[in-house]
Amino acid sequence: MTFAALPACSGAGVASTRARGLTTPAPVVVPPVPSGSGAALGLKWDWDRVDAYAPWLRGLPGGDTFYELVWCDVEPKPGQPDWSRIDDVVDGAARVGFRTGLKIRVGSCWATDQRLDARGKKQKTASLLPTDLDAYRQFVQAVVTRYAPRGVHAYAIENEVNGEGFWGSSPEDFDRLARVAAAEIRHSDPKAVVLDGGISSTAYGEAIARWLLDQGRAPEAIDAYTRYYDRRFDVRGDQLPRVNDAAGLEAALKGDQATRNLAFLATSLRLAHDGVVDAWQLHFYERWDNVPLLLEYLRAHLPAGMPIESWETGLFWSGAPDDLAALATETKNTVSLLLAGGVRTVIWLPAANNPGGKRAEEIRWGLFDPDGHPRPAADVFKQLALTAAGAAGTTPTTGRSG
Repeated sequence: MTFAALPACSGAGVASTRARGLTTPAPVVVPPVPSGSGAALGLKWDWDRVDAYAPWLRGLPGGDTFYELVWCDVEPKPGQPDWSRIDDVVDGAARVGFRTGLKIRVGSCWATDQRLDARGKKQKTASLLPTDLDAYRQFVQAVVTRYAPRGVHAYAIENEVNGEGFWGSSPEDFDRLARVAAAEIRHSDPKAVVLDGGISSTAYGEAIARWLLDQGRAPEAIDAYTRYYDRRFDVRGDQLPRVNDAAGLEAALKGDQATRNLAFLATSLRLAHDGVVDAWQLHFYERWDNVPLLLEYLRAHLPAGMPIESWETGLFWSGAPDDLAALATETKNTVSLLLAGGVRTVIWLPAANNPGGKRAEEIRWGLFDPDGHPRPAADVFKQLALTAAGAAGTTPTTGRSG
């Protein structure tokens, strides 16, 4: 994938990078979104606040969203499933014109013979390999046969398994689980699209650096690693150390989390090459100017022609400038580059910062203020969605500019 060299328009992002003396990438074109490309743009919102976004959501030309369905939550006791929450989500999304994809997770409970420590307000637990894979297969069958008639035809197996908070076992166990799930999903719904769990955004910087090092391109590897984690170093320095030379980069890539990331990424890529999954699930929250190299990496490692769907797309920026116009530009650049690179689904996450979350500071930037008021980024996102769908433009909402 080649982009002609034209002046980049990253707003405050590149300027602040230069101020810190980091290597600035070659100029990147942000191409226009092809009209009528058929790509679907969507949004992941908090269902407790969906009423605040519903009018805006209905103004999109359709769209995609997803929900994380956990076996241990649906069926806390064997043989007593409660589908009401998922029914409400899938049916509610349809009412605002959205299609739902489901991430099928196990969690940990009676089905895994132990319960791991829970985290957060939702008391999520990492998944483990079920003790009875036939019972797991039957649960997957129940999910698909219940929701395919409701229009659900996209299923991901687990979520960000490279993170210990989501998967508590080995890559080999995940490989085994994925093969069972994928076979049952296809058996229960011949129209289904099966996706991997989605390796976390932060793993790709290490993967790209490893790829470039293995080609003998150490200076480019250092530049790519530094650029990719520009906004992570200050908050994840224990896992993502700054590097100045090839030796430092090699040491960083041998860290515990980096080793785990690369191992699970290799497992997910093997599932793609073995035909276990039909499409690759991308998660991306970094600076927009990383997109071209990221897609180049993926095209070099995925089977030829495999579709890429960015189910988690967003903007991680701790200490971002108090400038909503700059954030809108970042949103436009990220989404435009993904669509121009052939990504067929882009779902923005989150819709809005949760004021009751564990961080008072907004670090994953939403399209809305916490009260549901659309920001300029929401206007930009809607126009991109309309263009991609080939629909006529609409009058943008009035958003704050600072």
